[in-house]
Amino acid sequence: MFSLRSLALLVASYVVLPRLTFLPPNLHAVLVVFGPFLLPRALDWALAARATRPSLPVQPVPRRVQRALYLLFVGALASLGLSLARFAPANVFLQTRSHVRTETSVLFARLRHVRPLTATDEALRAKFALSGRNRLLYLAYGPDALLACMWCASAGGDDQQRYFAYSLPAIVVPHLAHLVLIGLVTSSLVAGPESARFRTHAAIAGVLLVVVEAWYMGTYDLTANKAAVSVAQLDCVFWRVRLMRYLAFVAVDLGLALVLWATSTNRWLAQPVSLAQHLEAATKQAEDTLNKLRALGLLTNSVHRDATLRGVREDYWRTEGQVMAEVVQDPAVVEHINSVMSSMDFGALQGRVGQVADGILAGIDSLRTSPGHEEAI
Repeated sequence: MFSLRSLALLVASYVVLPRLTFLPPNLHAVLVVFGPFLLPRALDWALAARATRPSLPVQPVPRRVQRALYLLFVGALASLGLSLARFAPANVFLQTRSHVRTETSVLFARLRHVRPLTATDEALRAKFALSGRNRLLYLAYGPDALLACMWCASAGGDDQQRYFAYSLPAIVVPHLAHLVLIGLVTSSLVAGPESARFRTHAAIAGVLLVVVEAWYMGTYDLTANKAAVSVAQLDCVFWRVRLMRYLAFVAVDLGLALVLWATSTNRWLAQPVSLAQHLEAATKQAEDTLNKLRALGLLTNSVHRDATLRGVREDYWRTEGQVMAEVVQDPAVVEHINSVMSSMDFGALQGRVGQVADGILAGIDSLRTSPGHEEAI
């Protein structure tokens, strides 16, 4: 007989997964083939993690973690702003709606109708007129690498790696800034131990981003744009990778912020307080109590040594005794005391007192008969 879980997994594996046709073909094929085997394992893992997590109460976000969340929010907001086309170099092919085979004169004539030409545009005109390969390099590595690199061009046609080497610092610098942000928000000095345990995972994610981008740009095939006959078929790699880079920064920052928020509030992967932390808290509390007792002893000694303070103390207790004696002699107070005394069960009270006394005497007898006590005697 099928259970509700089996029916749900059957529907998800053979009805839902085959209909996810919007996914990339390779990923869709993998899900269709391995989905029926992976879904039960994932569900068992989630149920086991939920059952074995410690039952700790949900707590507010610690102050240190709040600082880390603020930094991650600012970093994600900055990355989202930098991903806008306003902060990216202008793409003359997209601005003029021209493909890569458009004549240079026609291309920049169209650009002149869009906006006034600049010195950079004139330099690009000279580069495009010199060689058609420069257009492919422009789309792959951007205008700065094409115009500023004076040692990249070569007669042998193997200049792609030179342009990649020139543009590599521009690729790595944003990732280094992102790694600095990740290291800052996962530092125990800034966000405490709650975020320090995810330092390695966040660093691996940041390093993986820069490695993937550098590998993709270093192995990109320039000839992919040769067959483009329209603007829609152009692969503007430099602008596309730049957009994906900053969106990946946003995803990593928001994901890390979500993990820090969930773990610091004991909503996910809650860790009980360790024995060392318990001992540290108990020791600190004992030290505070000892310091208060020492301060109280010093204050008491000062009161006893000073004649004026000692007189004030004696006057207080003398006055307090007189007031309490007058209160006790009041008929209404005496009546209430008598009513309370009459309602008390003295037999039960005597039994409890006897139990307490027997417990104290038993403890004293056990100390007397202990081996350590006999050896001390």
